[in-house]
Amino acid sequence: MEARKKILCKLEEMNTYLNELDEILPDTKSKYLQNLIVRRACEKTIESAIEAVISIISMIVSSKNLGLPQSEDDLVNILEKRKILTKITAERIREMKGFRNILVHKYGEINDKQVYEFLTSEMSDFSKFEKEIKIFLGKGNQ
Repeated sequence: MEARKKILCKLEEMNTYLNELDEILPDTKSKYLQNLIVRRACEKTIESAIEAVISIISMIVSSKNLGLPQSEDDLVNILEKRKILTKITAERIREMKGFRNILVHKYGEINDKQVYEFLTSEMSDFSKFEKEIKIFLGKGNQ
């Protein structure tokens, strides 16, 4: 499968996770905080969506031979430097990545109220990311 199709499939996967999150996320913080199973399901689902973002970035860097990144931050930096991602979107992705790291590596230290705030206020970053990637792909890039 060509790189462009793989990237589009991964964007679709990201959106699937976001739609699933929308279905399971309670409409109030108190409902979210009261249900451990829902909290953990939401955490895993957003983690998977963020992983999809990182995979997409990695696919672009690899398919366009944009360098050999040493870290996930390098991947984001490369797309920002190449103007594939705006500075604002690149920064938001770095923040997503940091949030994902907290979820993955520090379950005992998770602030459930902050997680709910992220889940209810930061979702537009995914659509901005998708828009910028589709603009890049629309320029004949694959």
